[in-house]
Amino acid sequence: MPSMPNKKTTLTPFGRYLKKNNISAADAASELGVTRSYVQALMTGAMTPGLKLAIEILHWSRETVSAESWVKS
Repeated sequence: MPSMPNKKTTLTPFGRYLKKNNISAADAASELGVTRSYVQALMTGAMTPGLKLAIEILHWSRETVSAESWVKS
C-alpha cells in the first residue's frame, strides 16, 4: 500500500503553545472544559473560540496565547 504524503499543518499560536509545552489536545480539552476535537480544530485554525474561551485560554496559557491572536485580519 503506498504511503500517504504528509500534510504540513499550520498551527495557530495556541497550537504552537501546546506543542512547545508538550500538552496533549486531550489534556488541554480537559482543563479548558471543551472536547478534544474542538481543541484540535483550534490548534489548526479550523475553528476560533468565542470571546469567553479566548480569555480563558489567555489566562490558562499564562498570557502566552493572546485573545487578539484569534482575530483574523
